[in-house]
Amino acid sequence: MKKLEIDPFKSKEAFRKNYELHDKAAKSGEELLTKWGFMFQEFGKDKRYERVWEKGEDKPDLILIYGNKNIALLDWKAKRSSQLIINKRAYDAYKVWMEKFNLPVLIAFCFFNKEENIEKFEFVNLSYAKISQKSEKVWDKNMVVEFESKTISFTQENILKSLRVP
Repeated sequence: MKKLEIDPFKSKEAFRKNYELHDKAAKSGEELLTKWGFMFQEFGKDKRYERVWEKGEDKPDLILIYGNKNIALLDWKAKRSSQLIINKRAYDAYKVWMEKFNLPVLIAFCFFNKEENIEKFEFVNLSYAKISQKSEKVWDKNMVVEFESKTISFTQENILKSLRVP
């Protein structure tokens, strides 16, 4: 096996630790979706335990289904701060998936407090979102975009209204 001439920005443990809050957000969010009558199926494959991981096209986590119809793609983002930023690479890929499947992409932000308890869920619909690209890279050496659009409370009514589902 060829040795790569790069130093990872995150250790394997730090990389996987980032997923702990994501998993908590996804579990709670999926419970809410189920309670509200949504169905969903996995879209983006979890690659955190694969031996070799390369940057590639990010995929939203789920296909959101309502009334037996695919209505959106949805990605969970767990946040310890109120900063509405996501990786630029992911944002660009989500826009491509949105066009490819003619489905809107929802970014569901789950905000956690210092004790890592959920404070609130909010979302943005990429179809209407306004963003700005940050000029500096963040701690993990990735470029990010920041949502300037106001977030929407993550409720059944607001999701359906945002997606214009009757």
